[in-house]
Amino acid sequence: MNEYLKQFVMSAFKKSGKALDLGAGDFIDVAGLKELDWECEGVDIKTGIDLENPYKSGNAPFDLVYSNYAFQKLKNRKQLIKTAYDNLKDGGWFFLHTFDKSDKAAKTDISAKLLSEMLKSENFKNISTRIFDYYDNDIGHKHWHRILEAVSQKNNKL
Repeated sequence: MNEYLKQFVMSAFKKSGKALDLGAGDFIDVAGLKELDWECEGVDIKTGIDLENPYKSGNAPFDLVYSNYAFQKLKNRKQLIKTAYDNLKDGGWFFLHTFDKSDKAAKTDISAKLLSEMLKSENFKNISTRIFDYYDNDIGHKHWHRILEAVSQKNNKL
């Protein structure tokens, strides 16, 4: 499980809830959250869900929607942010990891400023971003990445 996602969940939530993984891949994070007694759903192109298009889960709303390393692969990145917002309960949290534009291995154009602006345009609040270095020790990788993390909260209805 993504260690930073786990740290966020442990600090932001007093009790287990419902989570949606956008771009679940091999469902490792879904399995990790289930071990923490979370009810989880994961969607991915492998499950027939194209994140370039709107997606609304029949299990929404969620306490947490997250996406790890899918954002940079999308052409329609705004749709993933809109999908996250549409599937969150009021006050729910969105957690995102992607590669920063300074990551030479990933070759992406995503910056903290751009991502923050996209989140603001979808009406997220309490937006925080950070960039950190992470050594990818997976087989066939063995190199450093510059990770862009964004955390934001769905605005409560007025």
